[in-house]
Amino acid sequence: MKPNYPLKVIVLFFLLCMVIFITGCVQQTKNMKDSTYYLALQMKEIKTEISHLENALKSEDESLSRPTSLYYFYLALLYSHFKNPEPDYKHAFKNLEEYILLDPEGAGQKSSVQYLMSLLNKLKINEDLCNELKTLITTLKQENKNVNGKIRKAGNRKSEY
Repeated sequence: MKPNYPLKVIVLFFLLCMVIFITGCVQQTKNMKDSTYYLALQMKEIKTEISHLENALKSEDESLSRPTSLYYFYLALLYSHFKNPEPDYKHAFKNLEEYILLDPEGAGQKSSVQYLMSLLNKLKINEDLCNELKTLITTLKQENKNVNGKIRKAGNRKSEY
């Protein structure tokens, strides 16, 4: 019986390919972080992690995979993080909307996504209202200044008589 070397080489090549493939998958899974990681970040780490995630999204191609779409969810968490020294709720809202758009099935199953969306929506509404009130306050201060100027002028004219 003749040894079947080509079959052994093919099997060995196949096993080697499987090992490389499996280690690649393990490495990719190891690099994936979950929401608890992002929620546990400290104040000084948040800005760095936001930059890291945004750069990762920029380097991805047009066909975003489900794990990559999670980056939008993580960005929403970080932009609205309670330890973020410069929270940006509008950015958080936009990132969460993008995540829901890219992965509606995954987002629909997470109650945390719906909860965060509700909170961010209320914050966005309140921020808009706050900006309107600030504009109104500025306008009223200017009107008050004009009225006070007219009163002073009228008072000065009376004292001249």
